[in-house]
Amino acid sequence: MTLLTASLLLGTSCSSDFLEEKMVSTITQDYFNTEDGLEQLIVGTYDALLWKYSWQEGPYLFHISSDAETAGNNSFDQYLSSTWAASGAIGNTWANDLLGYYAKQLLGGYPIINNCNRAIESITEGKALGRFATDKAYAAQRLSEAYFNRAWVYYMFVTQFGDVYYNPHSNSSLPAAFNYPRTTSEEIYKHMIADMRYAYDNLPLYTAFSGTEGRERVTKGAAAHFLAKLYLQRAQAANYAQYRNADGTINPNDPNAHLGMLYKGNVSTDLDSAIFFATEVINMGYSLADDYADLFEQAVGAYPADSNNEIILAAAYAPNERNSRYGMRFQCYHTCNYVQALWGLPNRTWEYGHMNVRLRQNDWAYDVFTDKMADSRFQKTFRLEYKASLSTSATGVDQEYYTYDDSKNTTQTWTAEDAKYFNENILPTYTRESWGGREAVAGEHKIGKGDLGLVFLENSKETAIPLAEAKAQPYVLFPRWVVTEDGKYLYRRKGDNSGNNWAEAQDWGLEMGMGVSACISKFTDINRTGLNSEYGGRNVSIFRLAETYLIRAEAKGRKGDFSGAVADINEVRRRAAYKPGEERAEVLARLYPGHETLTAGEKTYPYTVENDKTNAMEITEAYFTPGTPEAKAENYPATATTKEQCFVHFIYNEITREALGEEVLYEGIHHAGIQADRILYHAQMASTLKGLWPVSDNVHANGQGQDGNGKGYFQPYNTFKPFPQTFINMLTDENGKLLDAAGRAAYQNPGY
Repeated sequence: MTLLTASLLLGTSCSSDFLEEKMVSTITQDYFNTEDGLEQLIVGTYDALLWKYSWQEGPYLFHISSDAETAGNNSFDQYLSSTWAASGAIGNTWANDLLGYYAKQLLGGYPIINNCNRAIESITEGKALGRFATDKAYAAQRLSEAYFNRAWVYYMFVTQFGDVYYNPHSNSSLPAAFNYPRTTSEEIYKHMIADMRYAYDNLPLYTAFSGTEGRERVTKGAAAHFLAKLYLQRAQAANYAQYRNADGTINPNDPNAHLGMLYKGNVSTDLDSAIFFATEVINMGYSLADDYADLFEQAVGAYPADSNNEIILAAAYAPNERNSRYGMRFQCYHTCNYVQALWGLPNRTWEYGHMNVRLRQNDWAYDVFTDKMADSRFQKTFRLEYKASLSTSATGVDQEYYTYDDSKNTTQTWTAEDAKYFNENILPTYTRESWGGREAVAGEHKIGKGDLGLVFLENSKETAIPLAEAKAQPYVLFPRWVVTEDGKYLYRRKGDNSGNNWAEAQDWGLEMGMGVSACISKFTDINRTGLNSEYGGRNVSIFRLAETYLIRAEAKGRKGDFSGAVADINEVRRRAAYKPGEERAEVLARLYPGHETLTAGEKTYPYTVENDKTNAMEITEAYFTPGTPEAKAENYPATATTKEQCFVHFIYNEITREALGEEVLYEGIHHAGIQADRILYHAQMASTLKGLWPVSDNVHANGQGQDGNGKGYFQPYNTFKPFPQTFINMLTDENGKLLDAAGRAAYQNPGY
């Protein structure tokens, strides 16, 4: 793959000093041998770390392919063939953007690889000048950064496509022939591991840098974490060689071809190597954040989370749209469609974010948090409730809503029925300070200054809230399940815009997406460039220590050391526990299933935690021993029948709880070879299976709604993406002749 390397200098502009770029008026290839030129070249390769989070390409490839994360868009979530095709949106749009070469576009993966190759050649071939020639340690460090960034792009490639073209050489002009034979994943992993071993030996510890720089650039800890991940993933697929042909190619007619594509070699020491390098990271001085919420902390004009000692490597963004091709838009894609005057949220706000919904979650994403009263990550991951608020022009600052009796108040009004229920059944114990003990009065506004406006209750059919109780809450409540007085169970009923929160016509079918749901709040950015701006400036963690512990735990468990694995898992889970002095969300303390177990004080405003839940969060081997209550609560796919299989699924249940929305879940379940099973048993919109989900009484006449059946067309081959048709159409043989139909078909991934 080729790139005119000079185009790199138009790429990124970052906040850290080491990522600052210089613009020069005239560039020749010799410039990239000079100290300044080579520095700029290597700086540009850090675009590799920004790719997932800058615009839609990353989320559409690394978010929506898991069993918990969706787009809230039927064509993607149901795996419709028109979208999941080489010429569909998955192929010709998002996969094309990752590869970075179509229609002569010189942005994306292969162009970044070309820049890495150019830097690597300059250093290894003795062409580099200045400090690169006189300071061997410095040259080795910068060479390691180029190796890392190249490996990271190839890692994204192999994860999405399996075997891909591997090119270790740079080009300074477009080629005469686009002959890009596929290299096996086994060979590519050998290259990546060798490069990361060099990087590990030659990179400094993060403590060698000041401020956040050691988390925004590649260090010894990042190389070690990446090595642990690569060794584990090679070991995960070691038994899949049987699904490849003797020459290493894939039989597209094999129903297990997707597993064969995961094969990366079989090295007996890989699990030991994963444990070794994970242990190296754990012993380097990183530490788990004291509070899970600290990992996503922000303040007006600052991002305290960026320097958290749990973060090993982050994608670094400047505080405006100048960074990367599209700026940092990841934060707005997770935001809920929360704007509604009836909820006391007439406009977008700084705290709740810009509204540009792209990424959603399914029911499994909420249900995998099996103990919401003990596991604080549920509340700290999702926006469960919205306080009535008014936006201001002051960056990062919102103001409180009007009082309930103000003439400007346009929130929902009480019905006589709902007011009566509230006054008799809810008011006696409702002590929210802003409420002031007032009675509900028919015709008056429900919501006022300091009150909650919009609230989500992710309950089950077994714990459905009575409809009368749901309607009579002192805010707009969106439960997943309600039960009517005559015993009908309604799934995701939606209110209308007239003030009637439960209009008969507003059955919210499963297929209608989840534009209004408990969204992920980890990335909300109060420091974005404008109230209605999509652009954010906060960093996004790529590697953090919690994942390191879970990598080591999985490697230990796969070796049969379940007690060692449990110890590592509990390091992560103890941190996640509610501690005394924290405050639970009101809806958790009052309405969520399990709130009955809380103390009287914990169920009273401000819902302060009294009992330390650390012990409740600790697991034992019972959690992955088939047949135990603990294992049943984890809802493993029916295909997981042994302790070893259940253990692996527990690891990825835990990664879901720990890192939902952070674009690591798909990678994990994919390389572990369990993606297909988890999608079929957890992702209802994608699944082809029947009868696995509860049935509601508000299924539409046209069949839309919660009928208990899978709604999708997912097939195991969808665990890999198709090569873009435009990419394949451009390929040639070694003589420059375009591939014929048979050649194009042979190049494409099975199923597409």
